[in-house]
Amino acid sequence: MSSQIHDLGYRPYEGERAGVAWAVRSLAVHSMRRALGLKRAGRHKIVPTLTIGFAFLPAIVMVGLSLFLSGFSLDDLFSYGDYHGFTSFALFLFTAAAAPGVLTTDRTSGMLAMYLASPLNRTTYVLAKGIGIFAVMFLVTVAPIVFLVVAYTIVGAGPGGLLDFLELMGRALLAGAISAAFYTGLGIFVSSIPKRWGIASVSIIAALVVPSIVTGILTEGAQAPDWVAYMSPAAMMGKAWEHILGDVSFNGLAIDRLSGSLVVLAAVAYAAAFLAMTWWRYQNVEVDR
Repeated sequence: MSSQIHDLGYRPYEGERAGVAWAVRSLAVHSMRRALGLKRAGRHKIVPTLTIGFAFLPAIVMVGLSLFLSGFSLDDLFSYGDYHGFTSFALFLFTAAAAPGVLTTDRTSGMLAMYLASPLNRTTYVLAKGIGIFAVMFLVTVAPIVFLVVAYTIVGAGPGGLLDFLELMGRALLAGAISAAFYTGLGIFVSSIPKRWGIASVSIIAALVVPSIVTGILTEGAQAPDWVAYMSPAAMMGKAWEHILGDVSFNGLAIDRLSGSLVVLAAVAYAAAFLAMTWWRYQNVEVDR
């Protein structure tokens, strides 16, 4: 039995090179699919499905009650400003599940080194991951409130005219975009620190819940100055949502006494700071090959 050696020579790649922009787009789409559990085992679809369900459920229930119960008054509907509070559990859950799943596995599996060997560098890698998670977060934050505005309009509880409707829709899109950027920034920053998915998830929940509890105890129990409430990122985002939609609730808490414009600026600043710290973290992270 004999063997043959064929000298094929060196054949350079002559196809089209899409460049960095295409690499960013491809990784962003892949990250978005991974966050939603697409093309993965069924267990990876549970959290995204529950999140979307929890996000839409309050709006569906309210609209259903107003349509099918004759004794249900439109005054019983909860307001647009309340919606962030009703969906905060869904946002917490999805942030804790999506961001770690998209980032931590790249470092433990060695894929980060593979990505950085492509046209991507550390900055464009973070950009692609951020875009992918933001796109899903934007869907979770904006789609339910847009549905609520449209549904309320249909049942006669929405804006009075076309201009009012367009203004409210613009406010809803702005609030959703800031909220999506906030949760994306916090999620990817915390996920950039530990290598284990579970630790990152728990850390995200702690970063969202613990400051709110501590600032609440300090301002309401220990009579700390009202500005201490600024130290709670999640509380700032929730209150900023109310101010952007022009539907603010007053419960006599310290956060209610803060300037609305400063609360919105604080939420935006937190989102920007988390994103900036993620970029800084990946400029210095050690890459395992």
